[in-house]
Amino acid sequence: MNRFATASDRGWRNSTVHREVDNRHARWIVRIVLAVTVALSPLAVYLLQTMSYVETSYAIEDLRGHETRLTQAERRLNIERAVLESLPIVEKRAGSDLGLEHPKNGYVIVVSPLELARTTPSESARRRPVSR
Repeated sequence: MNRFATASDRGWRNSTVHREVDNRHARWIVRIVLAVTVALSPLAVYLLQTMSYVETSYAIEDLRGHETRLTQAERRLNIERAVLESLPIVEKRAGSDLGLEHPKNGYVIVVSPLELARTTPSESARRRPVSR
């Protein structure tokens, strides 16, 4: 008679095998990652400095362009100011825009520089003829 032995008779259990955790593999991976990080850190610093240099050079070029535009605008405004300050144009604008006319010869008073130095403002106001 053959009889099958039970699991308790054989001395084994039907459970998974428990392995101990081997940290050597994890330590090896950490060392590799750390070595790669240390090896690539100078490259990262170099790239950051290069990007900073490129950004600065772009900013400098932008400022140079802005300076050129401002210089050209200043030149145009100086020319426009010179044109507006020229006496013939001032006279023309006074006649056309403001409706001013040349005074008649009877209303023109010529004062010498010596007379201007001797008179005070209150005296010159009293001597001035009444405007019409």
